[in-house]
Amino acid sequence: MSRQYARPHPYEHQAPPDMPFQRQSKPDAVGAQPARPQAAWRLVPTVLTSTLALAYPVTTHIAIARRSPTLTLIAIVLLSAIVMIPWLASGRLLSWVLLPLVAAGCWLLSDARLALLPLYVPPIVIPAAMAWLFGQTLIAGRTPLIEQFVRAMEFPGREPNADVLGYARQLTSVWTALLFSLALINLLLAAFAEPQGLLLSCGIVPLVTVPQEAWSLFANVIAYLIIAVFFVIEYAIRRRRFPQQPYRNFVDFIRRTIAVSPRLLGRGR
Repeated sequence: MSRQYARPHPYEHQAPPDMPFQRQSKPDAVGAQPARPQAAWRLVPTVLTSTLALAYPVTTHIAIARRSPTLTLIAIVLLSAIVMIPWLASGRLLSWVLLPLVAAGCWLLSDARLALLPLYVPPIVIPAAMAWLFGQTLIAGRTPLIEQFVRAMEFPGREPNADVLGYARQLTSVWTALLFSLALINLLLAAFAEPQGLLLSCGIVPLVTVPQEAWSLFANVIAYLIIAVFFVIEYAIRRRRFPQQPYRNFVDFIRRTIAVSPRLLGRGR
């Protein structure tokens, strides 16, 4: 009687010799979906706020230069959105309660004599707050803010030398003075602006006035250019004084600075 062997089915899986059969588990339909879309959605409020923050000073200056009520309203809406979007994204109930009140306030300001007053606030408050953020780290017992950036970006886990630490402290002081000066200049220009400056809006006639367009040009254009130019010049000085840098170029330096900024600026120490 001849031995018969069962012919395997042509579509039947055969385990390789000397290797136990292992069932290949199918990827979970849910687990196979990476969490990237959810992470991307989390970036939407940040990207949107950053975009509006870039558009705000340009819109404000054009509104002031053209004395356009429509553009002034748009600038107020942009300012309100920049403030409200992070709150709304956090899901706080108070932010959603305040949303219709903010919208009503924007509408009322658009037809009011004091419509420009909210636009005076950011050029004064933002650099003043940044000056405080830099300056308060110079208090005895605290780490200067630039030193914190240097340690995080250039010397992770290592101790910078004394020359680097001295430079970081001096640079922190310079940033503090620069930002405070910009806030003070913006405040003075806003106070003496004409026809809707802070003093004139309060019924006080100053001895000296400046055109409203001059305030807007400095507060919404020149001040930001000063910060950008100082940033570039300081980078060049740093590269010359400390040639051994981990950055490939200026773009890499900006990228690394942005990457560590939320963690360092959020400490508030």
